[in-house]
Amino acid sequence: MRRLLAAVAFAPFLMAASPAPDMDVKAAAAAFDRAQLTGDRAAMDRFLAKDFVIVRGSGKQADREDFIAGWLTPGITFEPLTILDPVFVPLGPQAAIIGGRVELKGTENGKPFVERFHYSDVFAWRDGRWQVVFVQVTPTPAS
Repeated sequence: MRRLLAAVAFAPFLMAASPAPDMDVKAAAAAFDRAQLTGDRAAMDRFLAKDFVIVRGSGKQADREDFIAGWLTPGITFEPLTILDPVFVPLGPQAAIIGGRVELKGTENGKPFVERFHYSDVFAWRDGRWQVVFVQVTPTPAS
């Protein structure tokens, strides 16, 4: 009986520590996408876990600094992004996969480019906020 009372007494604190993954993490994912497209290094620093890993379309693995540098390359600008075929896979109250298919458009030194790929971002609730711990990118052909 004492355990039950203790569990009931601490339930509000435990619930406050667990986010609502289907809502909060989707907002975090949208903010993370905006940070990338606008080159907001401070926001990317906040979202990327210290142990972040990306597996690029080439199959090469990289870390957070390499990932950030790719979005801050001088001479590259990005258009607003539309996520096609969005994917949301909750992995419990403190983790989720968010992904989809995209056509990333922009210019590099004035020349237009289009990159088509599927991506999966793995978010984990750490230190009171959503952090991206893993990204997988797979190139796709033009449709």
